[in-house]
Amino acid sequence: MQWKPTVMTAAVIGTTFVSASAIEKPAYESLKKDGKFELRQYGELHIVTATMTSENQRNQAFRKLAGYIGQQNDRQQKIAMTAPVLIDGVEQAMQKQAGVVKMSFVIPQAVVKAGIPKPTDNTISLSKVKGGKFAVTSFKSSNSEKARKDALEKLRVWMAGEKLKEVGEPSFAFYNPPWIPQMFRTNEVWVRVK
Repeated sequence: MQWKPTVMTAAVIGTTFVSASAIEKPAYESLKKDGKFELRQYGELHIVTATMTSENQRNQAFRKLAGYIGQQNDRQQKIAMTAPVLIDGVEQAMQKQAGVVKMSFVIPQAVVKAGIPKPTDNTISLSKVKGGKFAVTSFKSSNSEKARKDALEKLRVWMAGEKLKEVGEPSFAFYNPPWIPQMFRTNEVWVRVK
């Protein structure tokens, strides 16, 4: 059975897109764009992170981070949601290697300037992502392991052609809430480069 949007569904999706576009995203400078591939320069990002022993714990990790921005911090301060949600350590998990998978929210710039509240949950932590250059590509459809692997492989082929040297593990960036239909979601893979 093919999915057919109703007027109500279209209104909900439209409202979600408008509200999602208002969410703060990290600023970057586009250094090169080549179709679906891009070289970006990001500044330093402040993040709050929950660790997982497997990707199956995504909902638990998300709830912990949502708790932190929903006043479960030492100032009982509400913090605005940002995009994307970053997930690191996924490539090791996909290759069935030992490692920790991490989910992070980016802290809004206004909160960084005013001082970042500390988590009251000692299983989550604050840290920084050092600024630098990242090779990036987007992928729609699903967040399946196959979709992520395909996107990462294509990005690495492009990077090789551009003579960009990979540094560290890739990060996957997810911009939309789970209720957005997969065909409308924006997902990215980021690879730090020299």
